[in-house]
Amino acid sequence: MTQSAATQVGRFHAGRMSEGLPRCLDAWRVTTDDAATATRIADLLGGEVQPNGAGGGLAHEVLTAHESVRVLVDGPAALSSHLILWHGHNVAHHCDGVDFLSPEEKKGQPCGCPRLLQDRKNEARKGSGPSPSIDLIFRIAAAPTLGEFRFRSGSWTLAEQLAKLDEALRRVNGPALCDLALELVVYTTRMGRDYSYRKPVLTVLGSPDTVRAETPLTAKSAPQPAPSVPSRRTNRSPGPTTPVRPNPPSPVSVDADSALLRRAAEALGTSGHQETVAAALSAVVQSKQQSTELDQLREQVAHIASIAERALRGESTPRT
Repeated sequence: MTQSAATQVGRFHAGRMSEGLPRCLDAWRVTTDDAATATRIADLLGGEVQPNGAGGGLAHEVLTAHESVRVLVDGPAALSSHLILWHGHNVAHHCDGVDFLSPEEKKGQPCGCPRLLQDRKNEARKGSGPSPSIDLIFRIAAAPTLGEFRFRSGSWTLAEQLAKLDEALRRVNGPALCDLALELVVYTTRMGRDYSYRKPVLTVLGSPDTVRAETPLTAKSAPQPAPSVPSRRTNRSPGPTTPVRPNPPSPVSVDADSALLRRAAEALGTSGHQETVAAALSAVVQSKQQSTELDQLREQVAHIASIAERALRGESTPRT
């Protein structure tokens, strides 16, 4: 179907401006001009409605408590992309990677961009080549009558997945349920320092007949606004930790946990559930008391991960 700005009721954002500086967020920020829509977003995703002081032209914003939202995407036409290079407020280059899209006198002519994505990234980093501009139009699966929302991203990681996403949406052959997430990426530099950031990820799940519309609850789903962090990658201080006695997961949650662990392992470059969980916690737990507390926490995590791994293999789990 044709996507129209007239039918869009709001936008999803991975960050916001604060004191003149861009800041990335741990959970989705939603902006809209409609107060009723903003209130409904807060009901669905947590957070509170507040005036949009970060600019962008829309009156209200909600800093939600969800880093993943289940959305309804109406086929491949809802996902579009182009490459653009700005010089100040003027567009210096606008193409689809093969031909110019503007200005009118150049439209349809070869743009001269490199064929390989890595070469395009290198040119963009030097300031001599365009960067991706990706648009996704969707509805919130749990409340489709709210209307359409837009998410715009310049992520090269998302750009790399466009061909696969297009193929997956075509296979559904109709409206597709997807998860739109801000996925945590944690890595260690050669100097041994741990850093983290979040990247937008769209996962095509299937048709509405085979996938539930509600977003599975996560640790972020408490009704509190998501904290913002500077876009420059920094370490985070831990919050208080409460020991939790694990229970054997149900079949549905086992499938979800298995998929989440696989995605985390790919991002962290780890193998095995214990190593993945421990690596993620090692990056998050950073404080002056890190040494003793983290050693104790790792022992607990190893035990929990061992139980989870047995459950995922279908083995019996001894109670402790």
